[in-house]
Amino acid sequence: MSNLNQFAAYAAAFEKSLLDDDWGRLEQYFSADAHYLPGDGSEAVGRDASIRALQDSVNALERRCESRDLIGQPDIAEAGDTITLGYQIKYTKGGVGEFVLIGTETIQYADGVIVRMEDVFEDSQALLAWRDKIAG
Repeated sequence: MSNLNQFAAYAAAFEKSLLDDDWGRLEQYFSADAHYLPGDGSEAVGRDASIRALQDSVNALERRCESRDLIGQPDIAEAGDTITLGYQIKYTKGGVGEFVLIGTETIQYADGVIVRMEDVFEDSQALLAWRDKIAG
């Protein structure tokens, strides 16, 4: 059974949460014992912690930038219960410039909900440096 429809619904809900900060709508997409690895060396365990980590990532990056633009179409692949999403996002902030984030998100499903999600970035150190730069 394909999880692409569930992933598309999750992705749409994430984009809505990004706009209105209502992260509760994501609960239905995660298992109670979900794991989220946001690519900064940390790991969130459990639905609530995973959603909080997503929100923290947004607060550390998207909320501090003036623009967030997807570059091209994401590369989405499915193999068994795993969906892989390759993406490029351009962030800009006045006085700081722009940063292009290149990453891959791997989402594992069980029974139609996310049990593990991991972000891996082409250059994690550059991302962390960018986040530090825009924090001030």
